[in-house]
Amino acid sequence: MEIQQKVVQAGKYNMFYRSAGTGSQVILLLHGIPTNSFLWVHVIPKLAQNYTVIAPDLVGYGGSDRSTNEELTLPMQANHLISLLDTLGIQTVHVVGHDLGGGIAQILATNFPDRIESFVVVDGVAFSNWPLPKVVALRYPTAPEFEPSLYFIEKMLREGLFHQESLTPELLNAFLQPFNHPNGPKELVEAALALNHHQTEDLVPKLQTTNKPATFLYGQYDRYLPAYWGLRLKETVPNSTFNLLPECSHYSMLDNPLLVSQEIMNHMTRISS
Repeated sequence: MEIQQKVVQAGKYNMFYRSAGTGSQVILLLHGIPTNSFLWVHVIPKLAQNYTVIAPDLVGYGGSDRSTNEELTLPMQANHLISLLDTLGIQTVHVVGHDLGGGIAQILATNFPDRIESFVVVDGVAFSNWPLPKVVALRYPTAPEFEPSLYFIEKMLREGLFHQESLTPELLNAFLQPFNHPNGPKELVEAALALNHHQTEDLVPKLQTTNKPATFLYGQYDRYLPAYWGLRLKETVPNSTFNLLPECSHYSMLDNPLLVSQEIMNHMTRISS
């Protein structure tokens, strides 16, 4: 199935997005740091058989406009995504978020309940479990390994995979290329400076009372955000589901895209039954 690529003006930013499918229900796929919507390239075709799928590059990442760290916080990213949905004429979506995108999914579900039908967090930030020390180190690097660079991005990706062969040259290039220019390191630092755990921790009271159907999927070997946090989310969000993804690490949609696709479809089936 062909995946279309477009850029639209959403609020004050140009946002790049990938899309496929023509289903009546819309699934919004969100990435985290330091990736972009190409993260979902092996998941989109499967979901698009039954749903309309939209996978944007967050502001500050991929093919979308860059900005200052004040505009790249998770609450601001949620606002930018609402602008994108308005531009595309989409009223409601099921949101699926990975890493930082998992935090944004929680913000959207609790702060924009009229726009979100359900949410899925895949290996996502939550509570006060982030930003990762590795990402914090980008702000004020004390050793060469923490310098904002293409090497840093590649190392982060490789350490977050269970199946190393999943990181093909095509995937690696897709994640490195957007930062492969003289201003790239500064853009990566701005993205890191935007992150603060209060952006999700302060949501907990709202999560405890939300009526939005939710599923939490965490890789069995996620060394960045262990599956414990998926269980914590399940305990916090009423009538939610938690599933462990075997032989997957942090980038579970790269380790096993078919499994992640099936789990998202299981979520959609569960909430419609």
